[in-house]
Amino acid sequence: MSFVIDDWIDELVAKIKNEYGDRVAFIGLQGSYKRKEANDSSDIDIVFILNELTMQDLQKYRAIISQMPNKEKACGFISGHSEILSWEKSDLFQFYYDTQPIYGSIDYLLPLINKDDVKRAIKIGACNLYHACCHKFIYEDNSETLSALYKSAFFVLQAKYFYETNQYVSSKIDLEKHISGLDKEILYICMDRKKLTAMDGTDLVSYYDKILAWSSKLLQTYR
Repeated sequence: MSFVIDDWIDELVAKIKNEYGDRVAFIGLQGSYKRKEANDSSDIDIVFILNELTMQDLQKYRAIISQMPNKEKACGFISGHSEILSWEKSDLFQFYYDTQPIYGSIDYLLPLINKDDVKRAIKIGACNLYHACCHKFIYEDNSETLSALYKSAFFVLQAKYFYETNQYVSSKIDLEKHISGLDKEILYICMDRKKLTAMDGTDLVSYYDKILAWSSKLLQTYR
């Protein structure tokens, strides 16, 4: 039987509502399934927010996930309402715009996010990429780790484009139409990360160099 994401989500939402009742504040979808970019190996990134979250709630949710078909695909974010209101605002930027509502709304988060928070998201992302590139090249030099770096770069590109235009572009294919230069080169590599896995260490050096240079430039631009 083929996997149908809408059926899977409907089953999960029914189980959540049955278990938690009116304590459910929000359920949403993020990631590749939300962006319509999923493949057979993609995770299902579910956002689940309760009016408040306890360890007992986590145990119940773990039990629900364990009973789901294709449970190995399940992934995502769970939180209490008060905690999400207090979340780091640079993270809330991506969280809000990359979440497709299934039940409830998180529009109350939007007034909490301003342009400085988006700038901070770019800077934090660039810092993480720069450090990870240096660290992984020395200690974990392989195609899988490099592929993960380019995957992360996409989210920095989204934030950068939003900061410059006030427009959030969800998919890689759509973002490609709007950017140029080194940004576009980074995105193209992100979109075709499988080719990295076929390269040896010598070939990979240039790809480490490219993302190192790009993240360095971002750090100096978004001070």
